[in-house]
Amino acid sequence: MHAKAFTNPLFNAQYFNDVVPRAQLDAALIPEARKCIACHAPIVFMNYTGLVTTPAQANRFETGVTCDFCHTLEGQAENGDYKQVRSGKKQGPYLEEGSVDHHSEYSGFMQLAEYCGNCHNATNHIGLAVKSTYDEWRESSYGISGNTSSFTCQECHMSKDGFLSKGVADFARGEAAYVNIGFVVNKQKEHDKLYNHSFPGAHSIIQQQDALLLDFRVGSQALDSGGLFPFAVLVNNERTGHKMPSGSSDLRFMWLVVTATAADGTKIPFLPHTAVPGSSDYYSIAGASPDDAAILANDVPAGSRLYRSVMVNAAGRQSLFQYDAVEIAFDNRLRATEIRNEMYYLKLPADFSGKVTLEANLYYKGAPSSFTKRIMVPDIRPVLVASRKSEISIEVAKASEKK
Repeated sequence: MHAKAFTNPLFNAQYFNDVVPRAQLDAALIPEARKCIACHAPIVFMNYTGLVTTPAQANRFETGVTCDFCHTLEGQAENGDYKQVRSGKKQGPYLEEGSVDHHSEYSGFMQLAEYCGNCHNATNHIGLAVKSTYDEWRESSYGISGNTSSFTCQECHMSKDGFLSKGVADFARGEAAYVNIGFVVNKQKEHDKLYNHSFPGAHSIIQQQDALLLDFRVGSQALDSGGLFPFAVLVNNERTGHKMPSGSSDLRFMWLVVTATAADGTKIPFLPHTAVPGSSDYYSIAGASPDDAAILANDVPAGSRLYRSVMVNAAGRQSLFQYDAVEIAFDNRLRATEIRNEMYYLKLPADFSGKVTLEANLYYKGAPSSFTKRIMVPDIRPVLVASRKSEISIEVAKASEKK
């Protein structure tokens, strides 16, 4: 996806059909449009100082995030431009004697999370933080300075499988990439730590599935004082080093669907989630916001628990366009390592007894269908991130027993 950062249909359509026309009418948006190019096509950004208004202007240079760009980067200047190493040598992570030559040299910078943070944090033209993955990591237990168990972005996204396994980053071992010139094939040094360059992330199904975990917590298996059966769904984000979802949080969202089924197949209803406008739960329940009808449409079942960041425009309405955002009105995304306790209450029939199957499914979608339809790109299919099923036995005391 780094190579496709510029040609990605969603980015391309939004940038050329929405951002550029606005920037041409409002010069205050030009720096923001330039920021888009800086991260999605950094070679273009460094070679073309004007506003890129057509694909042809960009295609004069290499687009996307190229190998050479990353391996010659040593930082970012105060004016937002990139600093390339003066030697022109390719930067790499190996310091051992004999592992570098006149074509390459060691770089400690490219092993730091700050290296990724240049693009995985962003503000819009009024200074509102519209992407904060790096800050989310830095504020987590994984990123707190001095934490002996801290992990950088690279530890997860460049490890063998793309995530931690039992709290440990597992790297492939062997020979690093190299080029042989001539007919002599030289044996290369074996390394204990090879960085995976597939960078699995939000666009990788393998990274999305099982990124979070679900579990049930059931108490005494008896009704509460209101005649309801309570239980909790634990939504576990301990496997990721940032909020979930992260990145383009103006677009990305997750939702939790919970069902309860009796042994005969009958669906048992829940006490519905309620939301008062202006309350902390207002945007966390699908359909509670008047904007949901237009934004979520039929993507999410009404009443589902939502995890999202909501940006609003100057009119106070939810916006899916970060350059229109003036405020982040709501953010209940799961923090790194957080385990969220979501309470549910079954409305059981009188004198019910028997087995009940509880099922919880957590879904992720990269953008609502209303957004992809507006910018005329294919819809993004939802991904089942986590699923959990559990069978419990419930016996409700009969009226005579209650007396």
